[in-house]
Parts: sequence; C-alpha cells; structure tokens
Amino acid sequence: MYQGRLWLFRGNKRGRRITLFFIVVLILFNTCLLYSQNNDKVKLNNLNIKIEDLKKAFNPAVNKFNEKTISTIIIDPGHGGKDPGAIGVNRLFEKDIVLAFSLELKEELEEILPNVKIVMTRTGDTYPTLEKRFEIANNAAKINTDKAKNALFVSVHANASFSPNARGFEAYFVSAQESSEYARAVSMFENEALVKFDNIDTSKYENYSSQITHNYMLIEQYQKESRLLAESITKEVHKVSGVARRTKPVQNALFYVLKGAIMPSTLIELGFITNPEDAKLMSTKETRLKMVKATADGIKKYIEVFEETKSFTK
Repeated sequence: MYQGRLWLFRGNKRGRRITLFFIVVLILFNTCLLYSQNNDKVKLNNLNIKIEDLKKAFNPAVNKFNEKTISTIIIDPGHGGKDPGAIGVNRLFEKDIVLAFSLELKEELEEILPNVKIVMTRTGDTYPTLEKRFEIANNAAKINTDKAKNALFVSVHANASFSPNARGFEAYFVSAQESSEYARAVSMFENEALVKFDNIDTSKYENYSSQITHNYMLIEQYQKESRLLAESITKEVHKVSGVARRTKPVQNALFYVLKGAIMPSTLIELGFITNPEDAKLMSTKETRLKMVKATADGIKKYIEVFEETKSFTK
C-alpha cells in the first residue's frame, strides 16, 4: 500500500528535495484556491468589503493614465443655501464669498484652459449635501466606467477664528490622519455640515455610504497628487499682494467632501473672514480677482507638470 508513496522519494537527495518542493507548492496553491472560492469578502481595517466592489473601486486606478492631460475640473463652492458657513466681519457670509470666487474661477479657467471641461457643484445659493458634491465630481469624471477621465476637484472655502488677528490663505489635501490639531479643527468645522444639514450620524457615516468606504482605500493612491495640487495653488496665491502667509499653508486632514472624490483634490481656505484685512481682500472684486487668477495659474501649472511627467510617473 505504500509502494506509490515511496516512489516519490526514490533517487538521490537532490531529487527528493525537488519533489518535496513541488508538493509543498501544490498544497499551497490548492489552499489559496479553496480560500478564494469560499470567501467572497476581504477584511481591511475591520471593514468587510466584497471582492467585486473592491475591483470596482479600483477601476479608476486602471484608467487614470489613459489620458495625457487633465480633461475635467470640478469646482465646489462650499456651503450655500441653508448653510451660511462661517460668518465674519460686517456679517460677511462664507457661502456668498466662495460662490463669487468659484464663478470667477470657472470663467478664468475656461479662458486659460479652453480644452478642459469646468463643472460646478452649485451655481447659486443652494445647498448640495457633501455626498452630492463628490457624486457630481465622480459623475463628471465618469468614474467606475471604461471612459474614466483624469479630473481635479477643488473645494472653495473661507476660514474663521475666534482671534481677529488670524489670517492667511491655506490649502488642504485629504488623508486618514490630520497633520496637526489645527488641521483637525478645520476639518471638524467643515465636516459639521454632516450633522447640521445632511442629517447624518457621523458615527455611522461609513456604513451610510458604501462609496465613501471604498474611496477611503484610494486616499493613499491620490495623496501625492493632491498634495502637489495644493502646493501649486498655494505657491501662486502667495505671490498676490496682501495675501498673508500661514506658518503651515499646506496641510492634510480628513475632509469628507474630499474623501468621496476619486481624483486628486484640494480644499482651499481663501482667508479668514473674521479678519478685517482678509475680509476686505475677499469681498473686494478687484483684489479677489487677483486671487482667482493666481489659483487658476496654480491649477494650470499643476496640469503642465502632469503632462510633462506623464501623470507624475517619471
């Protein structure tokens, strides 16, 4: 009864080792095959995610380098409608300032980037939910289709502080962990709309939106590109006379609206509307347009580097 089994180990020592090696490989292969057949979910960070959904979430990673340039830019004026955002000097509403800036930015980008499609998440005093905003962005970029576009997402905001002396332009990119306690505070303020206006329990937010859960895994993939976008814009805006420099003008934090957009993205804070100088800079059209042009130049230069380096792959 042991004749066949003993046959496997006949021959010299080297031959027996080779035979044993192939047996071990065969066992491991069969084990992996059975596991993949009997388990249709993987566990990542305590999140049970279906294999097919995981593949769908990473479709953009396959398609992102098909185009040689950025073909779509989505501009998101923060807040709006029932959500006034921060309220500053002389009852200046954040929602009004960022809408004016965003509409002007759209015009400027259309002029300097005529071949790029510019999409707005709102064009009037309306309130799209945070989920609706990144849905607009992903739909504009045809995410999860075989025609996915290289796109950028820019969310426009204005900051506020209890200190009237706080001022300056800032840009953020999304990450799983904030770069500072200050960045955490800024993201908490912007994410507050989830509870106040979107009627979502933040403790259940991941379960509420499966897309958010899937997109969370893509943060690392787009983090470098998002940081470069934030830095490019900040560098140009700082050239504008009157714009104050922050100690850390580019930081990372967990913004839900950025977390949902499957593309390089940034959230810019034009200044502090609680500071008289910043408020005047933003509310005066002449000076605001200088910031608009600088922001557009920062985006354009980012795209130029994107093209020169073949999607930053060099």
